Amino acid sequence: MLFSFGHGQKIVVATESGVESNVIPYASRSMAAVAPGAMSNKRIKTAVESGVGGASEQSFGYMFPNAPGVSGGDPATIDALIALAAAMTEATGGSGGADSDIPTVMTYFGQFIDHDITANTDRDAKTINTTMTGKAIQPLDRTDVEASLMNLREGSLRLDSLYGDGPSSTAFTRKMQAAMRDPSDASKMRIGQLTTAGFGNPVTVPADRGADLPRLGDVLDDPSSGLTEADILGLGDELKRSFVEVDPTTKDIILDASGTPIIKRALAVIGDGRNDENLLVAQLHLAFLRFHNAVADDLAASEPDAATRFEKARQTVTHVYQWFVVNVYLPKVCMPSVVDSVKADKARLYHDFRARVASGVSDFPLPLEFSVAAFRFGHSMVRAEYDHNENFGRPDNMFLRRASFEQLFSFTGGGKLGELITGSAEERLAENWPIDWERFIRDAPLHSDRMARKIDTKLAPPLSDMFKEDDGLTPSEQTGELGRILRHLAERNLRRSHRLNIPSGQAVTAAVNAFDGSTSPFVESAAYRTAYAGDDIEIPEPPAADGIAVLPETVLGEGAAGAALRDGNMLGDTPLWFYLLREAEVTAGDTLGPLGSRLVAETLVGLVIEDSQSYWAQGSGGGSWSPSDAPIGGETIDSFPKMLASAGLL
Repeated sequence: MLFSFGHGQKIVVATESGVESNVIPYASRSMAAVAPGAMSNKRIKTAVESGVGGASEQSFGYMFPNAPGVSGGDPATIDALIALAAAMTEATGGSGGADSDIPTVMTYFGQFIDHDITANTDRDAKTINTTMTGKAIQPLDRTDVEASLMNLREGSLRLDSLYGDGPSSTAFTRKMQAAMRDPSDASKMRIGQLTTAGFGNPVTVPADRGADLPRLGDVLDDPSSGLTEADILGLGDELKRSFVEVDPTTKDIILDASGTPIIKRALAVIGDGRNDENLLVAQLHLAFLRFHNAVADDLAASEPDAATRFEKARQTVTHVYQWFVVNVYLPKVCMPSVVDSVKADKARLYHDFRARVASGVSDFPLPLEFSVAAFRFGHSMVRAEYDHNENFGRPDNMFLRRASFEQLFSFTGGGKLGELITGSAEERLAENWPIDWERFIRDAPLHSDRMARKIDTKLAPPLSDMFKEDDGLTPSEQTGELGRILRHLAERNLRRSHRLNIPSGQAVTAAVNAFDGSTSPFVESAAYRTAYAGDDIEIPEPPAADGIAVLPETVLGEGAAGAALRDGNMLGDTPLWFYLLREAEVTAGDTLGPLGSRLVAETLVGLVIEDSQSYWAQGSGGGSWSPSDAPIGGETIDSFPKMLASAGLL
């Protein structure tokens, strides 16, 4: 359980016997100084973030460990990455990016999926991120990274983030899980209430649709929850004794800036606090809580026992979620033909990766090429502002035309539910801030800017100065290079990819083609043209090929981004994250391109197929489970509109 685990937070490890160390156990030294395998995270059997959840031997690994590595140590390379990041981010007041054919809900469902399967590739501001500063960054040895970097999630698509599970548990996490249940019906999940302290405008969301995530203050006020202030403060004392003296800048869920244990009543009591980072993913998390409750209600007549009803509802919700990932989400963001091919081949690439990397039968490892690069494509889909609900939109005499990025991050527990905007810290979400899902889910909405931005190499302006991403740093760090990097999403992604030695787009293309036994279509490079320049030798015909094409240098070299790649000698060795966005861009931006689609589909389909508990393995007669096998209220839940309607949110 990653209770109120946020971007940029310090990660603290604790066990049943007390707080141990940092998750990446080099609290005060460079990662480069750690010997291969030293203090491996795989030796930590029960580790938890902020003392609240467990982790055992969940893995990250390289899908292509033998692909050519990243060259490091040259300041010109880092200068080029900085310039590339700048070229990727639109200036304030820019066009807002082109609109895709992808409903906006997919942007935040992707984030929800990511939080369900992955944690700890980028959270520790005191280890990974400090080594990303400067201009002589040495890429890490891949063996060291695999030995030391531990996934704080199971990896499987089993909704750990919703139900509060983790690779293992502690007495505290078990109390938290119990507190997440509805006090009046143990088969349901607890739902939070709204406050009448609105944001300046009297228009409220309809009462049957408005709700909030459960908040710590309400849980502590409920004697039946089993959770007390003494539980929270006691853990805070343990953290203070064991860790704050090592790192005084630690800011945790129960420690203030000085390390004093406190009660933060606005914190969401959910399985992964990152789902309360921005209001859109928070409301999506709430939608899944309410969907669970709708399923439990539907089972009430046939299953009187609350505990059994809970487990049956959980299984149905998890299967619907997994089915959505494979059959709704992936065909929207990936090339459908690639998704179909991966499903038909039963995700062979991920299967081979797992067979090589997994530490055991319960380990569902995540490829670093996916977690650090490919699955970050959703950053380009984020809009700078949204007409969030009835208080926003058209015409111009609306209360506000759009909900800003800053507002959407402020109306969360971490933002003290609107303090930055209203000047008043609340303990619950204001009654005029629940989402209007009608504006986020349609394939053909009333207005085109209700779709996600295209998948391309341009990021919305707020992503260059991200709200709250430097939390946990000292004031001097916040105003220095580290704070700037953490707030600038593109630069942070590129530096991290460089530091973690993620192979280039060209190298990954070659590796996938080699795995498939295919030949990459011939692309005429600058080096090829130079080799034949001025010669009377006949240029040979390109060989026949059936694999994934490498992007031509002429395509990669366009514009300011291309100039940065050229200056860094990266036109033929392009950072994978940028490469995949550029590939999508030249494929019209309505899905990922061939390589990006393959990496994302292989991983997510693979996680489902490899899991004997997933919907894929649970159908009757040897087939896959289908939403038609478990209709809710007589309705087959095979789309987001149907799921949200079932949850009473549409």
